[in-house]
Amino acid sequence: MRVLHITTEYPPVIYGGLGTAVGGLVAASASAGLQVAVLLVGGGATPAYRALSPERADGGHARREQDGEVVLFTVPHSSAVAASSEFARQWRPDVIHVHVFWLAHVAAAVREATGAPLVYTVHSLDRAEYELGQGPADCLSQWPIQSDLIHSADIIVALTREERELVAEYCPEARHRVRVVGNGIADIAQPRKRRKPRGAIDILYTGRFVDRKGIRELLSAAPAILEAAPGARLVMAGGYRHATVDELVNYWLPPECAPFRDRIVFTGWLTPAELAVWYANADILVVPSWYEPFGMVILEGMLYGLSIVAAAVGGPKEILVGEETGLFCEPKDGASLAAQVIRLIRDPELRSRISRKAAAAVRSHWLHAQVLDKMKAVYREAIFAAA
Repeated sequence: MRVLHITTEYPPVIYGGLGTAVGGLVAASASAGLQVAVLLVGGGATPAYRALSPERADGGHARREQDGEVVLFTVPHSSAVAASSEFARQWRPDVIHVHVFWLAHVAAAVREATGAPLVYTVHSLDRAEYELGQGPADCLSQWPIQSDLIHSADIIVALTREERELVAEYCPEARHRVRVVGNGIADIAQPRKRRKPRGAIDILYTGRFVDRKGIRELLSAAPAILEAAPGARLVMAGGYRHATVDELVNYWLPPECAPFRDRIVFTGWLTPAELAVWYANADILVVPSWYEPFGMVILEGMLYGLSIVAAAVGGPKEILVGEETGLFCEPKDGASLAAQVIRLIRDPELRSRISRKAAAAVRSHWLHAQVLDKMKAVYREAIFAAA
């Protein structure tokens, strides 16, 4: 089976959970014996890919295919349609898997050039970003592009059952073509926690700094949490790729957090390796999103043995089991979030039990091998239907 992935993110070009998810799926697919190519649109200008091969006349770069390797073709946006179509004709995929709806025109051209069926993973619904996450008006103006791709794809992959229902609500005629396959994660050795003074607790948030991630509710809850636990600190990891720490602090930190400023750490944008250090040293992960289609951070927190407090929405609600592998708070409710975090801080036995069960659960249900079996079934269905 030959699978061509179309994306704007692929390691080391990662801007968020999309790049991590696609990179993991591709690596797992190749390891399982699938022949895999990645068509990375917009990545050709990055030094990480410039040395792969001499530049082609169409501006693309490609790796030479070898057994067990992922074929990588990078192309700038300006020549994406023509160059991608030519590459796909030569590589001859059995199935096309697109991950970004604003590359719908590229996916359509590749499908026309090859006749291969098209699978589209909905990593986020822009209409839901606008309606549930109160995202910018761009989300609504872009929705017709995403809606058209949902209507035209042979199979649509939703990351959770809740996302499947949203797709069916927004695009009823696509209901019968939606399959649920979550993201997977690669296993790591259980990290050894560094020794901390008694009572010292690190509470970690990681991700983009946007309102729908619950940043303001988290920071509104911070004074209550930090006052209740003098040894705790809140670590705000991530933000925007080019923002300075001072810019993040000035924009997001409310005045009521001023008395606790020395215990609220803004790290700025981190590489995966840098973020791994914070994961390894953290005790509690908070995920207070308003709208969360999946939440790779949930899997990462479970893998690192953190006890998690998450808003009861979307992906977190589907991945975690309340009171067993995580605690839930009400979305958009800083008081509810603070109460659950304080509960974990004050009950080390609860914290330890949840972290152990979460670490076991992620290895039982969410490693790449388990998720890939479901995705291969989707590919086979798409190929069979197109035959």
